[in-house]
Amino acid sequence: MKKKWLALALSAVMAAGTLTACGGSGDGNASSDNQDSSKQESSQDSQESSEESSEEDSQESGDSGSAASGEAVTIKFLHKGPKPDGWDAVYEKYLEMTKDTLNVELDINWVEHADYKDKLNLEITSGSEWDLVFDASWVQLKNLAPEGYYADLSKYFNNPEEYPGLAKAFSAETMESNIWFDSMCYIPLYEVYGNGIPCIWYRLDWAKEWNIGTDGKIESYEDMEKYWQAAVDNGKIGYGATQARGFFQQLSLRGEVYPGSAEAGLQQFSAAGLTIWTYTKDNQLIAYAVEGSGDENFKDFPEGWQYDFGMDRYEKFSEWQDAGYIDPDSLSCTDAATPFESGLSASYVGTLDDYVGVKDMEQTLGEGTVGFFVYYDGIRNMEKGAIAVDYAGNNGLCVPANSDKIDSTMKFLDWLFGSQEAHDLFQLGIEGVDFKYGETEGTYETLTSYSSDFGGYGWTWNPEYALISAAYDDEALTYRQYEYDPESFSSLPILGFHFDTTDVDLSTAVAQCKAVTDMVSTVKLHGIKTDGNGNAYDTITEMLNANTASAMENGGQQVVDALVEQLTAFLAEK
Repeated sequence: MKKKWLALALSAVMAAGTLTACGGSGDGNASSDNQDSSKQESSQDSQESSEESSEEDSQESGDSGSAASGEAVTIKFLHKGPKPDGWDAVYEKYLEMTKDTLNVELDINWVEHADYKDKLNLEITSGSEWDLVFDASWVQLKNLAPEGYYADLSKYFNNPEEYPGLAKAFSAETMESNIWFDSMCYIPLYEVYGNGIPCIWYRLDWAKEWNIGTDGKIESYEDMEKYWQAAVDNGKIGYGATQARGFFQQLSLRGEVYPGSAEAGLQQFSAAGLTIWTYTKDNQLIAYAVEGSGDENFKDFPEGWQYDFGMDRYEKFSEWQDAGYIDPDSLSCTDAATPFESGLSASYVGTLDDYVGVKDMEQTLGEGTVGFFVYYDGIRNMEKGAIAVDYAGNNGLCVPANSDKIDSTMKFLDWLFGSQEAHDLFQLGIEGVDFKYGETEGTYETLTSYSSDFGGYGWTWNPEYALISAAYDDEALTYRQYEYDPESFSSLPILGFHFDTTDVDLSTAVAQCKAVTDMVSTVKLHGIKTDGNGNAYDTITEMLNANTASAMENGGQQVVDALVEQLTAFLAEK
């Protein structure tokens, strides 16, 4: 009976994966415009007048408008996300602050999140005129950047005399790490260099009741396993999980770094559902191997890493699955937080970014009932350099190459990233109305929903000006401050490399390979030893070995060869 249920569940998972694959991150197919009214009524006439009067100069400067002419320049911005309540007041404040200096007006098209991915692709590839757009590797950057749709902005960065704001907010090292296909066309947006402090949220009161940890405080996986077992023994779901996540990135950092791996020269790259581990030394590729291909392929890796080490993580997931810790309905679950808040499950995975929302659950569960376990040892101990990163931005801004107002656009961004006041106006709103600065230095308190509605990740995030919500307190605040400290991070061996799969034959191989790896991509995260085709295995390692071998025969080898070729050429230029 259990096997029959599992086969049905797996079929549903694979079908769902097929339906959602094209719209990753919630992006849909429909297009919807929400045109902003910020642009002044007279701006079109003034723009035309400016363009006519300065046409000759603009040919030399690359900008059809100039603040020096006294006429306002209007830049068009394709923005991901709806217009936030309070924006009109913020925009009026911006115009007031810059009317005698910057003299740049904004014409913003606020596009709903679900529509943005397709909208951006259509607008850019059709040659529509935009001066600034949001893009990212998970949107269209991988497709548009290699085709030259975005302008190279290298002359505007590391240029403190002309663009001091950009130089202050974006270091030369940061921008070098965010070059895409030999072009500095991507302006990275992030507040910290990592992806949040990874943790498991659990019921602190239950841990105390069950005498686990130090007064309920869990500090190791040994304690966490005892807690999960106690939860199951008390009729609870030990660990709540969603279909997409399963055990997620546990037992690693982001699923791509293990303690000591970066220091040993190891780095992974993902393509077509394959995880390709590389070993580099002195900017030379010494060895590479595909995770799941067997110990023999790792024989040339450094000591301590000469085996298919990624399998250890999935075997532990399998052990937890067999122990009954994970929600038995995890393959069909889309929400892990609600069962936790309702008292059905004892834990779920997330990051400290979720702190405010999780602490709000205590209004239902009771004060002091929620705790968190930082599961990566180096981060839990707040060690310097524990968070290995490539300094690449998950989100960013691009300037279309066909824009005739690049100089004005970059002057606006130079102003925006030039001071705390300018940055906070856009990201947090009007001081005293939308937010106020907290009593603890470097913190803020929200007074309206403006900042959450605005979504700084799509426009303003930057570590130079990042502030911490005053809602963080005690231990959570200490960890948050650790995360905001640049010394908490260290560099991965390879920075700035991006695998180009736009070649037609290669993209076909990617699709063929991914069709195979999709059969285990979800179940392996849940510790399940049955693949999407219904094939059951004695161990999860055997399942992944078989899947990897099949994937390599169906386009995977071509994908790996292309990645190695591109990476070798990239390293040769360093």
